[in-house]
Amino acid sequence: MTDVSAESLSLHPPVISGITKLYGCIAHPSAHVRAPSIFNPIFRKNGTDAVMVAATIQMKAGRLLDMGAGVGGISLAIAHRLADAQITAAEIDPVNYALLSHNIGINQQHARIRPLRADILSLPPVMAGSFDHVVSNPPFHHASDAPSRSRRRTLAHYETDARLGEWVDAGLAALKPKGRLTMIVRADRTDIIMARLRAGGAGEIVLFPLWSYQTSPAIRMIITARKAVKGAMAVLPGLVLHTPTGTLTHEAQQVMKGESVQLVHPATTHLS
Repeated sequence: MTDVSAESLSLHPPVISGITKLYGCIAHPSAHVRAPSIFNPIFRKNGTDAVMVAATIQMKAGRLLDMGAGVGGISLAIAHRLADAQITAAEIDPVNYALLSHNIGINQQHARIRPLRADILSLPPVMAGSFDHVVSNPPFHHASDAPSRSRRRTLAHYETDARLGEWVDAGLAALKPKGRLTMIVRADRTDIIMARLRAGGAGEIVLFPLWSYQTSPAIRMIITARKAVKGAMAVLPGLVLHTPTGTLTHEAQQVMKGESVQLVHPATTHLS
């Protein structure tokens, strides 16, 4: 992923489109987010998280918060999929926020997505308990793994000031009772999310692993849970992303082209 300075943004405003790479995000201006193997090979390596998370959101209507929205990949993917969702995209970094706002405009989603320059750990009190669904792709590397990088890139990809547990707390605080929190995290961070969800009184936890290859350990985990609801945890079969030759599997291609992923707890029929 390439850093974009404020100066270059003003001279050459980036565009999220079907053929343009921007911080690993692609969105089609008039349809679903599309398969990276078709439009942009780089996206297949860096941008599947946004599409996979968006594919799991099944709410028919209501308010959704995208915590740490970056340049808007998840928000745009959800907006293209769900016609009645009202999305607030919260981002703290000023350059990412400028890109987020621009991408909302170029995708003609001003009526659907509201950009918010804010620290997700210090959201305005008026937002507490006001969302039906909260979604997040939080920093996915531990701070001890971080090489010397710019502050912006560190904020985007490493657990620094905002530890994973605090992201869970923030997400639950923003939800209405029985609202749903969905996160995608590095698979080896699942235990942190699980512990914080249980401590926060969330239930009906569903785990959906993503494997790079059929014989490899899971690289990502999509985790969803409901606030103030009791219920046992369930682990769903998950999804293998790549064939032995490195191409997307048929199942992954279908998701990238717009097919939904049903993260439904076996013991319930809730889809909210």
